[in-house]
Formats: sequence, C-alpha cells, structure tokens
Amino acid sequence: MVVFFVIPIIFFIILFYLIRKDKLNFIEVKIDTIEEKINETLIKRREILKDAEIKIKEIVKTKKKVFENLDKLSKEKNDMFELDKKLLLYKKEFYLIFDKFEELKGNEEVNKIAFSLGETSDQLETYKNYYNKYAEKYNKYISSFPIILTNLFARRKKLEFFDE
Repeated sequence: MVVFFVIPIIFFIILFYLIRKDKLNFIEVKIDTIEEKINETLIKRREILKDAEIKIKEIVKTKKKVFENLDKLSKEKNDMFELDKKLLLYKKEFYLIFDKFEELKGNEEVNKIAFSLGETSDQLETYKNYYNKYAEKYNKYISSFPIILTNLFARRKKLEFFDE
C-alpha cells in the first residue's frame, strides 16, 4: 500500500527536478552569454581609454601618465565586477580632464573617444540590467527545491549583482 504512494511521489519529484534543472541550464546559458558581452565591452572600454591617454598626452604635450595603472589592468586577472569599477573611475577621470582642457574639446579625435566611451556606458548599462535580472533568477532557482539538494554536490554559489 505504501508503495502506491511512494512511487508516484518519487516520480513527481524527479519530474519536477528535471523541469527545474532544464530551466536552470537555460538561465546559466543566458548568464554565460551576457558575461561574455560585458567582458568584451569592458575590454573595448579599456582600449578606448588607452587611446585616450595617447591623444591627451599628444594634445596637452605632457609625458606624465594620464591614467595611473591602466596598463596593469590588462595584465591583472580581474573579475568583471572589479574591472568595471576601475574602468568607471578612469572614465570619470577622462571626462574631468576633457572638461579641464579646451584644446581637448575642440579635437575631433578626442570627441570621438568621448562618444565611444558614452556608447560603452549605454551598452554596459543594458548588459548589467540583463545580467542582474538573470542572476536574480539563478539565485532563486539554486535555492529552490529540489535543486538545493543537488547543490550539495554541484557547489553552486549565489551570483553577485552589479550596482544600480
């Protein structure tokens, strides 16, 4: 008699698990895809800032470093959250320098660099919102039954969010 109750319950738990696992795999693919796009955009921003440094030095006629340790960012293994924060500081620094020197505002190449930095900001904002949406879903799924039981073996960790 007990077998008639246990077997269907086990069947439904397994079925429920497979459905949840499939949805979790879908979310993981979405997150991997958006992480690649975020990293590509961050690398693009770093390259734009390197170009900006060269142009600023050329136009302002200085040999001083414009962005301290920008070169080290390419050598360090930063996660995308840390890289984003550091590059955002360099971007703000670029706009401070841009506003300070009139000869930079009048230069077409520097204006293109400023426009490109703005584009990366728009892209990153979109990507970060998308990432945060799926990270929230992921964190919810890995905490739900029966996925939480397999996390003992899979060792999934909750994902961080980008700051709003």
